[in-house]
Amino acid sequence: MLMSLALALSSGANAQAPLASPSAEAAPAAPAPTAAAAKAEVPRFLVYFDEFSAYLSPRAKAIIAKAAKEAKETGVKSITVQARASATGTVQTNKYLAMTRASIVADQLEANGIEPAMVQQQPIGQTGSRDPSVFNRRVDIILHR
Repeated sequence: MLMSLALALSSGANAQAPLASPSAEAAPAAPAPTAAAAKAEVPRFLVYFDEFSAYLSPRAKAIIAKAAKEAKETGVKSITVQARASATGTVQTNKYLAMTRASIVADQLEANGIEPAMVQQQPIGQTGSRDPSVFNRRVDIILHR
């Protein structure tokens, strides 16, 4: 089973991550009117993947770079990398795929100047949804202030 996942991952290496709507790719909310409301906001950046792929497209790398830049500029305390997979495939395969996606995004954050100790990986794996759409094939980068 892992061999078939490895083949699927390597064959997806040349695929591009699907284009997401601009509102869904890097989603820090609009500035809040009060300091308390601003502190309550949690900036979130979304990185999408092709099915059975952990390949970072140039667009995905740009989103990760934007998250790293904001983290450095705003002095975040920690970053959570939550990785998901759609319901296509087995639960075990999707768990491994989510672990791989989380690791790859964490490595890219490090390449963009984020200390590895600041990043907590949370491979969620297969979502409860039967929807195989791109919405479930993503990594959320969450900045904690």
